[in-house]
Amino acid sequence: MAEDLLAATDNASYDASSIEVLEGLEPVRKRPGMYIGGTDERALHHMVAEVLDNSMDEAVAGHANRIEVELHADHAITIRDNGRGIPIDPHPKFPGKSALEVILCTLHAGGKFSGKAYETSGGLHGVGASVVNALSDSMVVQVARDKELFEQRFSRGLPQGGVEKIGSAPNRRGTTVTFHADEQIFGSHRFKPARLFKMVRSKAYLFSGVEIRWRCDPEVATREGVEAEATFHFPGGLRDYLQDALGKERRVIDDT
Repeated sequence: MAEDLLAATDNASYDASSIEVLEGLEPVRKRPGMYIGGTDERALHHMVAEVLDNSMDEAVAGHANRIEVELHADHAITIRDNGRGIPIDPHPKFPGKSALEVILCTLHAGGKFSGKAYETSGGLHGVGASVVNALSDSMVVQVARDKELFEQRFSRGLPQGGVEKIGSAPNRRGTTVTFHADEQIFGSHRFKPARLFKMVRSKAYLFSGVEIRWRCDPEVATREGVEAEATFHFPGGLRDYLQDALGKERRVIDDT
């Protein structure tokens, strides 16, 4: 009798109102582990890799040859490329939103599905940038296109206004993303300069046609024992990596 009563009570409390429907980027903030593997230090640094991979995709596609990565004193990260720049015109499916807003505020929105914009790509294919946006308390994106500079701001996955034209950019093009990881998600974890430095260098080895410039706040760099500025460009790609890794070690085959 007691078991029957308990079952009846459970059934009565479990109805349609018990079913949650998460919209937009809410699922990312509720369950970040599903998208970046957790909320630990490794997951935090994975966010940098996601944004950096978008710039790398522009380089691999032949539209960019320079990427800049900067760690600021407040542990915000800026990643800048000289690629085509994220489109800022209204999206055909969402006329009231820019393509930029759709990309950064919608899961599975991006230019890497059909193969028309990118033949090859890394990252999470339409998930990476929006996940970083969802897990950042601040994200500012600047786009230089057609000799004009545009900007849109976000916080925890929500736009803080539309795309605004903030000036002219006659000698500039590409996308600049600056984000600050949300302490509500990552707690006391902070970006490790040495880990970022190694990541940036590793990415440069992967594609010989790109130059990646590293900058770190001087005080942070001194405290953490990393270079404040460095430029990575490896024309030999993975061959250069092997040469650096092997050093003067004896080789079985010739370096050809």
